[in-house]
Amino acid sequence: MVALAPGCHRDGCVGGDDGTCAPPTACAALHYPTCASEPRLNATTLGEAGPLLGPKARGAAGDILLENDLVRIVVDAPSHPAGLAPTGGSIIDFALAPDWGDQINQIYQAAGLLPRDAVHYEHVEQLQGESYVAVVFRGHLEADSRVTVVTRYELRACEPGVRVSTDLYNGGSDPNTLFLADGFFWGDNGAAPFVPGIGLGFRAPPLRIREVDKSWREWPFVAARTQAVPNVSYAVVPCNDSRAAGFNDPTLTASGAPLATTLPGDGIHYERFILAAQGPGMTPGPGLAPAVDEALKVRAMVHGEPPPVTVSGRVVSGGVPVVAEAGRAASLLFYEPAFGPDPDDPARRTPWSEAVPGSDGRFSVMLPRDRSYRVQPWAFGLPAAAATSFAVARDDVDLGDITVPASARLRATVVTTPGQAGPDEKTFAELVLVPVTPPSGDAPPPSLYGLFPGCDPMLGPPHGGSPACNRAVTNGGGFDLRIPPGQYYVYATRGPFATLDRAEITVAAGGTASLSMVVQSLPLLPPGALSGDFHVHGAASFDSSIPDQTRVISFLAAGVDVVVATDHDVVTTYKDTLEMLGLATTGRITVISGTEQTPNIPWFAVPGNDLPTTVGHFNFWPLDPDRSKPRNGAPWDELREPGQMMDEMDALFAGVGVRQLNHPFSETKLGREQGFLRAIKYDPRTPIASGASFAADVLLREPGGAGHHQNLDWDVQEVMTGASIPNWLRYRALWFSLLSQGLFRAGTANSDTHSLGLERIGYPRNIVFDVQSDPLDVERFDEAVRSGHMVGTNGPVLDVSIIDGAASYRPGRDPITVSESAQLSITVMAAPWIPIEEIRIIVNGTVKMTSPGAMVADHFGTQVVKIGAFKFPLRPLLTSMKDGDSKVGDSWLIVEAGHKLPPLVDVDGDGLPDVADTDLPRRVETDATFDYQAIVPGSFPVAFTNPFIIDVDGGGWQAPGLP
Repeated sequence: MVALAPGCHRDGCVGGDDGTCAPPTACAALHYPTCASEPRLNATTLGEAGPLLGPKARGAAGDILLENDLVRIVVDAPSHPAGLAPTGGSIIDFALAPDWGDQINQIYQAAGLLPRDAVHYEHVEQLQGESYVAVVFRGHLEADSRVTVVTRYELRACEPGVRVSTDLYNGGSDPNTLFLADGFFWGDNGAAPFVPGIGLGFRAPPLRIREVDKSWREWPFVAARTQAVPNVSYAVVPCNDSRAAGFNDPTLTASGAPLATTLPGDGIHYERFILAAQGPGMTPGPGLAPAVDEALKVRAMVHGEPPPVTVSGRVVSGGVPVVAEAGRAASLLFYEPAFGPDPDDPARRTPWSEAVPGSDGRFSVMLPRDRSYRVQPWAFGLPAAAATSFAVARDDVDLGDITVPASARLRATVVTTPGQAGPDEKTFAELVLVPVTPPSGDAPPPSLYGLFPGCDPMLGPPHGGSPACNRAVTNGGGFDLRIPPGQYYVYATRGPFATLDRAEITVAAGGTASLSMVVQSLPLLPPGALSGDFHVHGAASFDSSIPDQTRVISFLAAGVDVVVATDHDVVTTYKDTLEMLGLATTGRITVISGTEQTPNIPWFAVPGNDLPTTVGHFNFWPLDPDRSKPRNGAPWDELREPGQMMDEMDALFAGVGVRQLNHPFSETKLGREQGFLRAIKYDPRTPIASGASFAADVLLREPGGAGHHQNLDWDVQEVMTGASIPNWLRYRALWFSLLSQGLFRAGTANSDTHSLGLERIGYPRNIVFDVQSDPLDVERFDEAVRSGHMVGTNGPVLDVSIIDGAASYRPGRDPITVSESAQLSITVMAAPWIPIEEIRIIVNGTVKMTSPGAMVADHFGTQVVKIGAFKFPLRPLLTSMKDGDSKVGDSWLIVEAGHKLPPLVDVDGDGLPDVADTDLPRRVETDATFDYQAIVPGSFPVAFTNPFIIDVDGGGWQAPGLP
């Protein structure tokens, strides 16, 4: 930090911004040799569409591209707010040659954690010298225009990164406690951040907004490695100070100048080099070493540190090089040992780097000299052998061979018809491995060096391509997988509307297991019905990195007919991938483009909260992607109430749109509410009436003004999201509350999947009736969804109607009037591996009747299991007691089928049901859901209809009201 009189610009803009100052070139001591006789160096304002930089490409018309022979960097224009930044001026694409693969969500500047501390850029200009191109952004803090901020991004030929220099000046009259930092928005499940430090590496203290000081650390650099292709590693090195300060979290890393009290007239100057890297001469993999190697070389140039030493060797098994296959079968963690009796204690050792061997088993990593280290081999998410100690002096070190146990191999084919000679080239299927003997409770679960635990076995990074976690998919019926030696159940599946096959294998180190498995489609869906998942994520989402090809194959392997692509804050389509796989015109799947509007900036004030919040997530479809616009046409969704989001979307729908409230009571993450109803503290026992509660007033508000959308104007609501049983019961309680108040919102069931292994595409999903056509009539399909002509399910198939003479009615929003002889007709079917314990008829939120289901012993049978076709007189179901008399009144009615409900109590008094951990599903071999739990861990089979709205006397439907 430096203190200068206002208006003094001798050192860039730390004395204030007069509109002409520019921060000096960052990292002046940095010097790279010339890489070509005529090196490429270019700065361009993008035209109609940005360059293709991989699935996370965000460049739009008006943004600025800086490029040389090695990297392409896109910085968004000031008028293009994105993510956590209120304006442009952020790095939104950072791609590396030769593949130009981008794995960056956003790198933006801030001077604190609150929205007011973000930098608001207003002006941009391009600079060019003999040896550089640069772009300078000018602005101020979001909440204080007197605190000016100027940032310079500079690219030089032959350099694998961008030099960044930022000047902040406190022109106000009061002291201000600020830190100037880059925010690296990793988004949870993409690039995994790493910092060298005691007890750190890929580990980090949990970030709590109210206790940031407990997460604050200093470090020489930050690096990050990907989990999926395109394989790029990144690093940021401070240049004008030997160490940077901040916090590190898989969602967000802040790295910058130390926190300090900035007096009036004080300024902060921060320089850094942000780089991308990939291992030369090795099979490209997701390892961290390339970025760390480059970061250490940069530190040697800019801080005069001794050049790092190269440590190399080979990973072998039985003297044969290990084929690492992107780090699955072997990787190496390098660290300084902890002092004391346990040198490998993760809480006290100091990690420095991680290497992935190449196709010949060889690895290379750079480390600071004059230190002692240990190297720990890893395989399939667990330590694979004892750590080895070695010392680094001044010369390069060859560790020779590092021996790890051999992996095993699983070769499997999946066919769709018994006796079939071999798999069809378009056989889409999924393979799931589960240990026959569960690990002991004290055994550490497989993980990515402590991140993302929970997969057993871990065949690949949980958020990467196939195989990921304990699963793999195929589009040709064949699997060839490296797996840990052991005893496994191997399941072959093609979704809930097909049979299930299972084999038990025991395979030793170096051995191979071969299987031929059969999975047959079952005629479970009613004629004209299609299944759809309206909430899925791919690599374009900030919190997903699953490659598009794996994502599309997973759609087909799960047997989903219609998918709505709802990546966070961007409109996407899988058109190119569908064409590459030969699926664009086959009719096997339809992908509808949409988006999930996902506010991330806390700003909304709620009584009783000491910090502002966000307002939850909403899906919108159908949309047409426009690559010339930021976010492919999706509006910036920050600082907006839901009604305002809906207003903005009205003009963007390709036809009549669908607005979906997502996971209404979802958990908080980093102070950000992911569920709208949780954010406003809605109690389903309280009516949505003016003055009834703060939440009710928010829901009824028209934030855009009179005649615009109210905040509760969503068309459909997620009743089931993913596998969580407690969340289903909470969302169901909200749905029941709305229906009883006369607020019809169709209920949907969606997977919200972000990966291959940690969530399951199509579990749950929707069965939409009477919509089948070739090609799909999207408007007709969406109208059926809005009208509630559908069933939500994660396995069972419900076909329910009200029969009244010659008339037949399905569930839907339109009230129906029926005679006293009307009957409720219920047909329940399932694949043999999906058990159904009972059928429930629910009227106005009360279970009026239950009927037993059927538990099939042979989960691997090949016939549809028809639980039953029932008919019940409708009139008695609508009868209730009031003032001692029985009365038939207007009602809403739904039917559920599946697992029995667990005991429900409201432990915390919030009006929502709670479920004890002991009542949650567990995979126990004696339980009927044992095989189901292998496919859909943590859930149990359940299906629900949308409501029948029954107007008893034809005088207009009257909602029953809250109990």
